[in-house]
Amino acid sequence: MSISCSARKDWEYHIRDWVDFERNHAKIHSNFHFDYKDIDHVYGQVEGASSLWGGRVAININLTRVDIYWLYDNDIGLKLPFSTKLITDTEYKESKPLLKEHHRKGNAIITATDDLAIRIKEDFPDYEIEASCIQDLADNKKLEKKISLGVYNTIVLPIHMNDDIEFLESIKDKEKIRLFLNVECSYNCPTKVCYGSTSRINKGTTTKMQCSHYDLHLPRTFYNDEINWSNFYFDKLKFDKIGITKYKLVPSWETQQRTHIMYKKNAFNK
Repeated sequence: MSISCSARKDWEYHIRDWVDFERNHAKIHSNFHFDYKDIDHVYGQVEGASSLWGGRVAININLTRVDIYWLYDNDIGLKLPFSTKLITDTEYKESKPLLKEHHRKGNAIITATDDLAIRIKEDFPDYEIEASCIQDLADNKKLEKKISLGVYNTIVLPIHMNDDIEFLESIKDKEKIRLFLNVECSYNCPTKVCYGSTSRINKGTTTKMQCSHYDLHLPRTFYNDEINWSNFYFDKLKFDKIGITKYKLVPSWETQQRTHIMYKKNAFNK
């Protein structure tokens, strides 16, 4: 079992306390127990500017040097979310000092493009490479093509694929798959336009975030107002039984999960 934990916190929180919060929340709300030894990586933004940051707007440092050394002392790897899809050669070269600084066995990079994954693997071979859920690999043809590249150690599936058990059972290389254990608003988002906005904001080409809920007023792909999404966890044992061994936790924190927009009672009226 390998658990990837979010470090998307304010810098004032020590990563130990944040990880303990995630551990205790999972134990209380899903009866799922894990220890530090079960965590393969913690992911978040570190000190250092880069236009390759993606997934979230890069306005906060999540992991200080104090946090990083604590991770290393506990045999936990650092994972950098370089998951923008908008990359130039110049921007990659400008980010190489940051990549070099954290280049060591056990650390990983999250990418949203094959080109970036290949370049990083060639230039910094000790990094493990993880395909971001932003790549939206939702069928076997796409998944097998991605695996055949031979560059990805792990592939994160979009959250909604957790519901397709038949698909999960059909995957040949299950040891490469990472599933979400809990949810955030992308679970029932119809378009995920925010990812592109985030990349452009981090590049400095716009300050405007776009959301399919707030800006486009699109309905969610489903609603279930009977579930408290902030405390919701998938049935891990079900996935264990079909051979999944890698999982991902997002912080159970409204500013990160944005679960309030997953409810029909909060939907916009057209």
